[in-house]
Formats: sequence, structure tokens, C-alpha cells
Amino acid sequence: MDDVIVIGAGPIGAAAAHHASRRGMQVRVIGPNEAPRATHQVWSSHYDQGRLAHRSARNVELARWAWESMSRYRDIEQRSGIDFYHPCGTLSLSASLEHFSYTRIRPDLEVALGFRYTDYPIGSMTTQFPMLAPDLPYAGVYDGPPSGIINPRRMVAAHLVLAVQHGAQLERDIVTAVVPTASEVTVHTAAGQTYRAHRAIIAAGAYNGLSGLLPSPIAHTIKSETVTLAEVSAAQAQALRDMPSMMIDCQSDIISDAYLTPPVKYPDSKWYLKLGSNSVYDAFFETPAALRQWISAGDASATHAAQIGLIQSLFRGIDWLSFQSVPCVITRTPSGVPQIQKVHEQVATMVGCNGSLAKSSDAIGRVLVDTLLA
Repeated sequence: MDDVIVIGAGPIGAAAAHHASRRGMQVRVIGPNEAPRATHQVWSSHYDQGRLAHRSARNVELARWAWESMSRYRDIEQRSGIDFYHPCGTLSLSASLEHFSYTRIRPDLEVALGFRYTDYPIGSMTTQFPMLAPDLPYAGVYDGPPSGIINPRRMVAAHLVLAVQHGAQLERDIVTAVVPTASEVTVHTAAGQTYRAHRAIIAAGAYNGLSGLLPSPIAHTIKSETVTLAEVSAAQAQALRDMPSMMIDCQSDIISDAYLTPPVKYPDSKWYLKLGSNSVYDAFFETPAALRQWISAGDASATHAAQIGLIQSLFRGIDWLSFQSVPCVITRTPSGVPQIQKVHEQVATMVGCNGSLAKSSDAIGRVLVDTLLA
């Protein structure tokens, strides 16, 4: 019998498995391999090459988790042998920075984390960031390195390598049922396997609720997210090497709360900037089938067009080679912050990344293990 079964091998589950195994527990982590979107059974939003990593947040606790995780990135890279972090800084843009959700509490963040943003009034950013269009209707605040971007696929791989080094067992399977009792937890999988452990952590993202894995429910919604990949040449990507990641409180009737990564090389060997956002066309899912339909064949054309327009408006002198739309998914809680709690005496979970916690997964994994053992 294992000490802990971790259900889900994405950013949160992989980090939790790493932390639990590092404490000497016998850990089994269960999650599927990545599959093509057209044939997937379980899809994870970390199947991607670029995510923002920054200290800006909607509350101080979330910022502390981000800073705790970021401060350990280099150690995780060194111990695993897998690099995933690029500290290029993060620039937040808004016509009204005091109302933008990520910069509204900037004085509190500066005091809590001991750093200072750099201010850029409207029309003043092109000296520091010459790739930006000079007529942007936005002011900016810059959170320099160590903020930047991470490669979530590689970050997950690094955590799993370290978990296995500490004795964890990695099972590439899909959990279909979690059955806790007063003294143990039994886990059943799609491949017909049954595993038993003293405790379990459920970190299956959107599938926590959709697949009925939680012994008791936690209020949340599961929302579509549309991402646009903007292709540039390798030479153009090199010219943009000093570009920061960005968050944009964009002026649009269709999209809001956009984020943008610098050019990143994807598995097809092409270079893309990635922009994601909320949209008035976002849908909500209540069944695995509905989510699978969105991931494999969802129509995001209206949102995609608005995202292309925003990308083109932000820059000058860039020859865009192509634009493609990619579906994603976000799990939200009513409070806007993740819910980390026990749903049974032997089972802890985290529900609600709220679209911004991949960067903080190392700290969240630690908190999940602490919660399970409390």
C-alpha cells in the first residue's frame, strides 16, 4: 500500500508528488500522457510551451505563492536537469492601472514581497521596449526579472523526474473513481488497475469535478479559453529576444484580461507569440463530453479575430507569418482564488487555478501536502 496516491500529473499534481516523495513518503502519481487534441480522453491546459511567471496577483497570498515558486525554479532545473524558465520580466498594460485586477494592489505587493515596479506613462514605453507600437493607449508597470515565462510541459517533466528520483511511481493511466474509507483510499483506473493508499491528493484540473472524483463537491465553473498563436520567423524571434511577457487590460468589446508571451519555439519547430484572453463568447462545461468537443473541434473564430487584432495593434515592424487558434480551459472558483482543502479525512484537493496559477504550482503542491497531513 502506498502512503499517498496523487491523481493528476499536471503542474499541481507533479509538484505535489515531488514534495510528498521528498518528505520520504511512498508516492504513486497517476496521469495520462499527452494525446492529440482530436483523440484525447483527458486534456490538460499545460500542454503548451509558454506561461507567464510574475509577482503581480489579485491578492497578496497568491503573490507569495508565485514568489515562493519562482525562487525555487533554478534549483528545480539544476536538480532535474530540465530547463523551463526564462526571466524576461512582465509588463502590465492598462488605461487605468489602478483598476486593472493585476495591478490594483501593487503597493501591497511591493511591501509584501520587497520589490518595486517601474512605471511607464502612456507614450513612454518604446524607449525601453522598442518592439511596441508608439501609439498604444496604455500606461504600463514593469515587473522585471525574476518575472518572465515558464515552459509548463518542461516544468511538469522536471517535477516528475525529481519525484521519481525520490522513489515515486509514475503510472500513465486515467483515474475513473476514488473511494475513500476511514483508513485508506482505493483508486480505480481506465486500464482496469486498482491501487490503495493511506491518503490521496486529487489534482486533476477540470476533471476534478467533471469526472466526479471529489468525495464532496467544491463550487467551481469550467470555462473555455481561446488562445491565438502568432507565428514569426526565427530571425524575428531573435530580434524580440528582449521582449517581456505581457498582461493587457485591453480596450475591446469582445476580449478582456489578455496575456502574451514572447516568441517561444513549439514542437513543430516554429516560433510563436501566444495570446490568451477571456471572451464574451466563452462557454461553460458540465460534462466531459462537452469539454472534449470544445478541445477537439470548438469554434473560436470570433474570439480569434479579436485576438489577432490586439496582437497586431501592440507591435510595429513585425512580419506575421500565420495565426492559429488553439482551445484551452480554465477552472474558476466564486472567490477567484484556489480552494485547497480536505474533501475527506484521507483526501485533499485543489480546485480553481483561475487561469493564473501554473507559475505557482510548486508552492501549491507544498500546501496541498501540508493540508493532507494536517
